Amino acid sequence: MSPLFLEVRRAFRSLLLHRLRTLLSTLGVLFGVVAVVAMLSVGEGAKQETLEQIRQLGMKCIILKKLALSEEQQIEALSHHSQGLTIEDGQRLGAISNIQRMAPLKMIEAQITGVEGRLAPEILCATRSYGEIKGLTCDEGRFLCDRDVELRSLVCVVGADVARALGPRGHVDQSIGIGHASYKIVGVLSTKRWSEAKTKALASRNHNMCVFIPLGSESILPSGGGKALSEIILEAKRLEVLGTTEQLIRRILDRSHGGAEDYQVVVAQELLDQARRTHRTFNLVLGSIAAISLLVGGIGIMNIMLATVSERTREIGIRRAVGANERHIATQFLLETLLLTWSGALLGLLFGTIFAVVIGRLAGWKTIISPWSIILSLLMAGGVGLISGLYPALKAAAMSPLRALKSE
Repeated sequence: MSPLFLEVRRAFRSLLLHRLRTLLSTLGVLFGVVAVVAMLSVGEGAKQETLEQIRQLGMKCIILKKLALSEEQQIEALSHHSQGLTIEDGQRLGAISNIQRMAPLKMIEAQITGVEGRLAPEILCATRSYGEIKGLTCDEGRFLCDRDVELRSLVCVVGADVARALGPRGHVDQSIGIGHASYKIVGVLSTKRWSEAKTKALASRNHNMCVFIPLGSESILPSGGGKALSEIILEAKRLEVLGTTEQLIRRILDRSHGGAEDYQVVVAQELLDQARRTHRTFNLVLGSIAAISLLVGGIGIMNIMLATVSERTREIGIRRAVGANERHIATQFLLETLLLTWSGALLGLLFGTIFAVVIGRLAGWKTIISPWSIILSLLMAGGVGLISGLYPALKAAAMSPLRALKSE
């Protein structure tokens, strides 16, 4: 082989190895940025979804839910003379000065005739206050009123999905069969946004799939007997009084139920605080993983820049000989380090976005890629580049020009 060919092959191999080392040095930054983008997008999506579910419950609401008791627990509750959640409980709690509105709710099981498809609407016995607390509006007709409850009228309000499933019969003044009784439709609810909760505590009701009848009118149905309610929803006047009001509610119910634990208290504000704590923990764990990846990437970049300084000693000597000072040399190598770091960061943003979208599709999680997550990723990568490139840049700047020119 000719000397020229060997020299070209050596130069090409050297260039290839340098490019490979450069690529490997940016992998740590790339993976770190991927972790940051994925973490923030998944975390922001989970945060927004949780906030939406808590808003559906009602930020100022305290919800009392009937617990499904085993046979032994039912016997124990009866021994404490507890009849479960009743309308009397609601009236007592509604009289608390901090409570603005009270809405009793009873869920019954009955067959609805005329519903097309496989829909299984939820039948709820409610009052006017339930619609006010939940902010329900009607596209047609009205919601239940106090007179409907007083007279136990056989009227109903249907959700948007139920109305569509009923077809031509899903309009005001039409009648539907609930059990063996005929209920006249007086209202069709507007379509309400609803998202399915990942946890039972955050579960809210899909009002599009509900049929509301006046509380008390269910007594004519076979499944409508009994005084026990499914829920009591209490709306506080202000967020600040939720804590003290919850304690007072527990004391009243503990006395009226004889100490029987046959109900559950759900406070939206407490769920929000718990969700925020979980979100912070989630960010801390994934943030630590991202920081470790960026640290490893920074070490790799520092090593490659130290090797670059050693390989370019003669170049540094020539630059110093033609007038470049120490600050010029240090700035040059710092800029090269930042360019190297941000190259990995930009690739990390691309792969991180793709990774976040894939996670959302496969796991069914909501992901939101916000502008501040991109800015934070670039700033973190830039910080790593500055720190990791500082020592090689100072080493290059401190090099003696005469010694640098003598190097091979």
